Amino acid sequence: MPDLKEREEQATTIYVFSLLVGYFPNGVDYAQGYRAGILRKMPCPVRYVFTELPEKKDVEFYKGLGIREEEMLSVHHFFLDHSVLKRTVKVQEKLEELKRNLGIKDVDVRGTEIRLMKDGTVAVSLIRNSEDDQYLSAIHYFHQCKLIRTEVYTDQVAYTDYYVTAKSEHGLYAKRTRRIFCHRDGSPAYEQIFKGDKSWYLFPDGRALTKSEFFEEFIKRLYLSEQDIILIDRFAQFDHIQPLFQWKGKARTFAVMHAGHYFEKGESAYTVNLNPDYNYLFKYSGMIHKIVVSTRQQKEDLAEKLSEYHCKLPDIIVIPAGGVDRLQHSDGGRKPYSMLSVSRIQAHKKINWMIESVIKAHQVNENISLDIYGSGSSDYMETLQNMVKEQKAQSYIHFMGHQDVTEVYKNYEVFLTASTFETLGLSILEAVSSGNAVIGLDAKYGSRLLIRPGINGYLLAVDLEHVDTEEDCLIDDLAEKVLDIFENQKLLEKFQKNSYKVAGEFFNQIIEKKWEEALS
Repeated sequence: MPDLKEREEQATTIYVFSLLVGYFPNGVDYAQGYRAGILRKMPCPVRYVFTELPEKKDVEFYKGLGIREEEMLSVHHFFLDHSVLKRTVKVQEKLEELKRNLGIKDVDVRGTEIRLMKDGTVAVSLIRNSEDDQYLSAIHYFHQCKLIRTEVYTDQVAYTDYYVTAKSEHGLYAKRTRRIFCHRDGSPAYEQIFKGDKSWYLFPDGRALTKSEFFEEFIKRLYLSEQDIILIDRFAQFDHIQPLFQWKGKARTFAVMHAGHYFEKGESAYTVNLNPDYNYLFKYSGMIHKIVVSTRQQKEDLAEKLSEYHCKLPDIIVIPAGGVDRLQHSDGGRKPYSMLSVSRIQAHKKINWMIESVIKAHQVNENISLDIYGSGSSDYMETLQNMVKEQKAQSYIHFMGHQDVTEVYKNYEVFLTASTFETLGLSILEAVSSGNAVIGLDAKYGSRLLIRPGINGYLLAVDLEHVDTEEDCLIDDLAEKVLDIFENQKLLEKFQKNSYKVAGEFFNQIIEKKWEEALS
């Protein structure tokens, strides 16, 4: 098995756990992308760990956030003698090879898919890389219209999946039973056997490892020392957390808290009291070198709870999860009476409150509009869209979908949020750095930090414990503030100018210095 230390020939490495696979993008991902630019300036390599096997879309997503492909480390590829994730196999060369070997001339091109047809059916399907279609991502092999094998490529075949045709209540489907990971010479590095929701990893020396044992083997092979640094961005019950703490040795461990650890009644839609994502943080607090939080209030609350639960209290430092590279100024002027929101489309973001408040405000001032940016829960999105249709508000409330909004904020006058909890609130920070006035709720933590009442916007008082019974009043208050902020143009301009001043407290060079001091 390969030795990462020998490959990198470095005494110190920063390992970041972990890049997610199979989940909606969230604030943690964007914070990781932001921090990547800072850590890249450190005098040592940084490796971002995929603990689940990444697909090409996962690699492309994190590349889009600013994490370079060569900085990514896949646990599953680690045990190969070619652990790169970059795709370098040319589609055309492989296509010609398959045509010769299979004696097939009939080719059907459909977007990123190239089909080799035999007797009117698909025999082989080549999938081109969506980013650069000259390179190969995968090849599917069929027999009598049934998928039997898939080869997945990086700089050559990384692994091959094998399928049998199985039956379910929905009909026939290709059931994956086995996966073989290959070295450069084509010999098997190890196999993965699937049965139901479980899998085992079989190595040539005869060992059969569970998923947790597989991670344990990976972490052992990192040969972590006191010079290495571990950053843990997620503390949910992932299989790698326990082996990581068991085998990290003297490596310095940083727990980066992107969400609240403890919720009062009404603050979270998912839990009351301890956030289950941080069970392990409390359990292993004695093995953590430093905890990084985004705000001072968060630090105070965390220290109080750790003491209350008789946990060891590590050094807690405040480093915001995001920063400002530059201030964004409007080029052609901001659209009058325009508002935007930017967030995941999830129930706890309370986008329905914003919609209802804008509908009420629009009845008084028909110039007011709201553009909603983001993606997420399809059920919640459908609910929101139905609300807008029922109120015939499609002309002034628009769903913009998920897109790069870096240059978008500056075209609007006001940023609107009704989230009941934001650890920092990267979208609020982006909004103030673009000179948006802001309306939000007086809720922990980021809203209180970035929205200054009467200075750069309005912060509405909210009793989260009784919000269900007082929801109508809160929506009325939001509508009133929406109307107020557009009534006085001079006050609105003052709010916008002051937002730039607030953003000045979060310039990148300030945050870079904090990370440099923390990691030294």
